[in-house]
Amino acid sequence: MKVTEHVEYLLRQGRKPKELVELGFPKLVVTRVHKKLREEKAALKAKVPEGTPQVESHLGLPAPSTGETAQMEQQLAPDRGELQGLVAAARDFGTYKCDTCPYEKDGICTLWTWPSQGEIPRDIGEPILGENEKSEWHVRPSPFYCALCTASVEGRLDGVESEVHANPLSGAEYQITCNGCGSKGWIAVAIKCTKCGRETYWGWFPKKE
Repeated sequence: MKVTEHVEYLLRQGRKPKELVELGFPKLVVTRVHKKLREEKAALKAKVPEGTPQVESHLGLPAPSTGETAQMEQQLAPDRGELQGLVAAARDFGTYKCDTCPYEKDGICTLWTWPSQGEIPRDIGEPILGENEKSEWHVRPSPFYCALCTASVEGRLDGVESEVHANPLSGAEYQITCNGCGSKGWIAVAIKCTKCGRETYWGWFPKKE
């Protein structure tokens, strides 16, 4: 995940720009993404007619009208049995993820925090006031919210990204062209065993014909 995409994801989850800067994200990127999201939200509100009921969500989208809801329910009626199965599967999967999540403590999500209860997105879980000095708000997450949470995947991706950046050959396969034969990507570097002194090569080699 690119830094810009990661920052946007965290801001949509309710994190504050100041928090992201403190976590080490570039201030310029955080400011730019935050401004972009505010402009998107302002443009969206400008398109919604007056009197339309609104519900704040992660994306700031307006709630569907009663007529739209009834129409959607009618369209989904033939697939209701399948949807019920998907809902049950999502609930079970979310419960499993919550039980095995490293950020879960006594049923409360410790990863995401909010300065006030009013800033917690609707329907993601039961708001819980923390007991720390900052008195931040947490949630007892809904299984459906846990089913959609990508925190564990992001942790693994961050690990992979760190390994890639630590690799001196990262990206070199696609960037280096031989000045002699014109081939691209067939490169290798010498590796020496620091114990016995034996040298070998590691890299990409063309298949022998």
